[in-house]
Amino acid sequence: MSIPHQTPAAEPAPSAASISAALTALGVYAQPPTDAELDEQARSVGGEHVMAAVLANALYGASIGTGMLAEGHMLARGAGGPEMTLARQQVIKASGAEGPGVVGALHWQTGHVSQFLKELDAGGCGPVVTAAARSANALLALLACSTVTSLEDGGSERIVEELDRARTALAEAQAALDALPATATAMFSDGAPGL
Repeated sequence: MSIPHQTPAAEPAPSAASISAALTALGVYAQPPTDAELDEQARSVGGEHVMAAVLANALYGASIGTGMLAEGHMLARGAGGPEMTLARQQVIKASGAEGPGVVGALHWQTGHVSQFLKELDAGGCGPVVTAAARSANALLALLACSTVTSLEDGGSERIVEELDRARTALAEAQAALDALPATATAMFSDGAPGL
């Protein structure tokens, strides 16, 4: 896996059909789409490259669900920390990330988390979600800096900007966290727990 902001090595592009086959193997489809259906869907979203990304993210989501279920069964049968670590290490290993590419993979995963929390926060899901969204945004900015390994990297000029973004997000997260005790007291005294 290449690191964001660096010139990636030429890697074959994933096809919508191959990703669809993986989704089928996970049991996501009641009936797998035909090649014609995949072609039609690709045209409707802007091309094969867009459809492949859409399906790859669907596969990622399906894999997360499968991983959570498998880990739940593992823990219910008495597995502990070493087994959990072994199982979770496979996420990075399966992504193909190694060395500095691991930070790139973590940056990508954090982008998913940050985007979801941002959407929840915009929907008014409460002060704990607000603090989590700000914290995730700060982590995303710090990981963006961490993916730059030399001044020749394409993202090196953005380090100062990303660090400023991290500082701002951390200050916002701290303010949200500082307000939580008062917010929690007010919410629970009204009989409406909803942190």
